[in-house]
Parts: sequence; structure tokens; C-alpha cells
Amino acid sequence: MFKSEKNDITFEDTSLSSNMEDYLEMIEILSRTKKVVRVNNIAKNLNIKMPSVTAALQKLEDMGLINYERYGYIDLTEKGKKIAEDVYSRHSFLAEFFHDVLKINIKRADDVACRIEHYLTPEACKQIYKFLQFYKSENKKDEKWISNLNEVLYERPLSESMEGDISVISRLTATGPIRKRLGEMGFRKGEKIKVIKYAPLKDPMEVAIKDYNISLRVEDAKEIIVKPVNSYNDKSVSNQ
Repeated sequence: MFKSEKNDITFEDTSLSSNMEDYLEMIEILSRTKKVVRVNNIAKNLNIKMPSVTAALQKLEDMGLINYERYGYIDLTEKGKKIAEDVYSRHSFLAEFFHDVLKINIKRADDVACRIEHYLTPEACKQIYKFLQFYKSENKKDEKWISNLNEVLYERPLSESMEGDISVISRLTATGPIRKRLGEMGFRKGEKIKVIKYAPLKDPMEVAIKDYNISLRVEDAKEIIVKPVNSYNDKSVSNQ
């Protein structure tokens, strides 16, 4: 679960490129689990070639943000650590926002946060952070508007599910013959359904419902509104 570690996040423009911020953030993350941080550690975790990492580290050292000797260990300076901690905290609260508030899968929430964290203005970050704190406070009070919001955000068309996702059918939006046909196939409110796989061209999709697998057109899957379940390893759903 993502939780912001700091209550005093600095919402300022670092004036660094997104790549430079990523390097500082990774050095901070690695330093929490490793006694020393090496170039190959950074290269592996960021999936960047060693020469590129070395060049970037040299720039960060020239800016006074890290201490680095070629082929040696990497340490953040006081200035570099402050920026790295703020970047990491910004990433954490954004991932928490996307997961806890917008109900995005935890892995995807982390990926979205990573993509967007460098492009939001300080003002936008500050407002999102304030909303997150307000949401968490209201959630503890079990306010009805929070329940209504969660109800809306949890729901999605089955066609937006990924392979392996398990959901419960909330309702069908189809009408007429299509609704009747889906009902006859077992797609009814309350039924649990798992996405097995998509065809190479993403249509049709294979899903498991009750005790059998069904090939379903994506166009029809758009008419099936579902809510994801908490467990992605539910034994009551076919794993075939």
C-alpha cells in the first residue's frame, strides 16, 4: 500500500529534468535497502545502460546533488537528499491517490504516478495532496458521499479488464436481444467473472464464469458493468 511518509512535502519546481529526478529518487530508494548504492544497481532498476547512468551521475555531481567517484559508491548530498525525498514523497502520494481514491489497480497506480509525477505543476500537486488528505479524513467518518463516489469509481465495463482480473457483475447496460443473449450465457448481476485472455488482436476475449469458459466479443463486454474483487487468486473462479 502506498502511504506518503512526509507531512511537509515541498511543492516546488526542482528545475531538474524528469530523468534527473528519476535518478535521485532511485538512489534514495536503493539507499533504504542497501548499505551502498552502485551504478549497476541504478542501471538495473531503471533499465538504463551503464554508460548512460554514468553520464547522468556525473551531471548530478557537477550540480552538487550527489557524491560520486567513477566506479565507486554513490551518496546523496544534503541538497540532493532533500530533493530525492520530496520526489519520492510526491510519487508515493500520487500513487496513493490513484489507488485509494480513483480505485486503480495498485501496480497500474504506481506506473501512472511514475509517468505523471514529473509533469504536474507544484500547484496541481499541492491541490491533489490536499484532496487526498481530505478524502482520507472523510473516509474515516464513513460519509455517504464517499460511499457513492467509491461505488461509481469501482465500476467499469468488462472490456476494460486485464487478463487475470476477477470481477463481480453489477449490471448489464445492453437491451433487447443482446441483453437476453448475455443473460442466457450466464452474465447476470452478482456472478463472478475472470478474464482468461484476449485474442492476439484483442477481440474476442475469453472469460470464465461459473464452471465454464466463454469466448466473448469485446463489443458485448462493454455492456457488462463489473466491480473488481479484492483477491486476484480467488479459488472459486476457473483458472483454466
